[in-house]
Amino acid sequence: MRSVSSHLAPRRFRDALSRLWHQSEGAAAVEFAFLAPLLLLMLLGTIEVGRAVNINRHFSQATATASDLVAREEWLGTSSNAATTNLNSMMQSIRHIMEPFNTTDLKLGIFSVRASSTDANDTKVEWAYSYNGKSVPAKCQAYALPSGLIGKGGSAIVVESSYVFKPLFADFVPGITGDMTWTERSIHSPRNSCVDYVKGDNCSSLNCS
Repeated sequence: MRSVSSHLAPRRFRDALSRLWHQSEGAAAVEFAFLAPLLLLMLLGTIEVGRAVNINRHFSQATATASDLVAREEWLGTSSNAATTNLNSMMQSIRHIMEPFNTTDLKLGIFSVRASSTDANDTKVEWAYSYNGKSVPAKCQAYALPSGLIGKGGSAIVVESSYVFKPLFADFVPGITGDMTWTERSIHSPRNSCVDYVKGDNCSSLNCS
């Protein structure tokens, strides 16, 4: 009887070792432990890219809408203060376009550019308005428009904008840097010959002497 037990012991050990070798219940957990960080990074990256695309779409729409709203006007106010007040009200509409995203980092520069009556390429700023600290060119400063956009004596409403995009997961996802500043420009033709900042002001003439 003792010899039979001695003979079966190695076989039982081999069987147990074989069962252990083919055991796969914990393999998925081990594999997931290796893949989980990568899957998490992919998820965070997808969320961040989708968020950036969505915000950028709102930003582009806000810029285009700002120039379109101003280009519809014949004049912005009966005084400089009234014109500024009206433009400030328009900017509230632009802020609504950006919602639900942060609007504190949205900056807009709105200005009218007119070509000389003798040279369509000689274009200068008629008036300028800054929202949220955006730098704008001074009155009568030369400003280049795309060639052929307006003719002699023509004018255009230009909006230059910037927005600071702040990623949520910049510290976790490789390849996603810190804050990024986006810029846009939109140009619209006035519905009338031009847009007066103050009624009866610049559309009659542009005195840059």
